[in-house]
Amino acid sequence: MIRERTVPRSIEPKLSAPAAQTLYGLADRLVAADDPWWLIGGAAVALHGVGTGDLVDIDVVMSRNDAARLLHALGAAPERGGGAAQFRSAVFGHWRGAALPVDIMGDFEACSAGVWRRIQPQTRDHFDIAGRSLYAPARAELIELLRMFGRPKDLARADALFALGREGD
Repeated sequence: MIRERTVPRSIEPKLSAPAAQTLYGLADRLVAADDPWWLIGGAAVALHGVGTGDLVDIDVVMSRNDAARLLHALGAAPERGGGAAQFRSAVFGHWRGAALPVDIMGDFEACSAGVWRRIQPQTRDHFDIAGRSLYAPARAELIELLRMFGRPKDLARADALFALGREGD
């Protein structure tokens, strides 16, 4: 069972204008999803209040069926792969119709220490941004995911999140 909570308004997301514009448009489209979905990576870190000056895209993890429907609705064709050798998705595609590109990953998996693991967060923090609902794993779970991904940018983001403290997680 996924643990959901609404993040207090006292947490101020660190969003650039292109990131905010992209997230608003994406949130408007994600209301049609049947299953839970999450922002991960830099966008999720930004929602938790850590600036991400290196944010060049938005990553969305969702069910295979929702990913296929969303890509179709956006006019984007599913692609093979998942962007990097350590990541794969049953359904994967890019939406290029926003200020920042959006990677849509259905039934997303990551490889760590030679083992593939489905990324299905067990926490879901709700962020109300300009009247739109955005979701990300809770800070502690997001830190674990970023550390598991192990790339330098992910480790730096995990460290920055950890430095905020663990209250509320």
